[in-house]
Amino acid sequence: MAIEDRQIIAMSLPVEKPEACSTRIGMGVLSGAAAGTFLGAVASNWGDIPLVLKNRPLPALLRTGGVMINYGATMALLGLTYSTVDCISESLRSKKDWKNGSVAGLATGAVLGIRLGRVPVGIAAGAVLAFTSAMVDATGQKFVAEGYVDDGATPGKNIYPYQA
Repeated sequence: MAIEDRQIIAMSLPVEKPEACSTRIGMGVLSGAAAGTFLGAVASNWGDIPLVLKNRPLPALLRTGGVMINYGATMALLGLTYSTVDCISESLRSKKDWKNGSVAGLATGAVLGIRLGRVPVGIAAGAVLAFTSAMVDATGQKFVAEGYVDDGATPGKNIYPYQA
């Protein structure tokens, strides 16, 4: 094998998307639970610790675990709602377009408002999530324009400069 053949191949994340609704719903729930649990750990340690919990490790750990479970459950519920409504809307309309995600965003915001017990929060969150989902779908779910990644214009770098 020549040295020229041993080059770094441009790598990118796979663009394959799971098409089965059960897979999409499962991924929504699991990723929501994971993100919510992480955010719960950060939020629990970010705020002030009640005086009764200071210098006592077990109650503080239990409080942190409770906050992590609460955040994880909320985010899992939001992932479940978004992916379920998106799949249902897609199957009812027989189309994959920005409207499915917008409806799912509205429903997810409504569920968040119900979970928090505040209707204005649900309306605002639904509007923001619907708009964000529409913008992501309108851009083709890409962060950069065509031609900036994996266009072959940048030559690969030799990773094995020595003969084997």
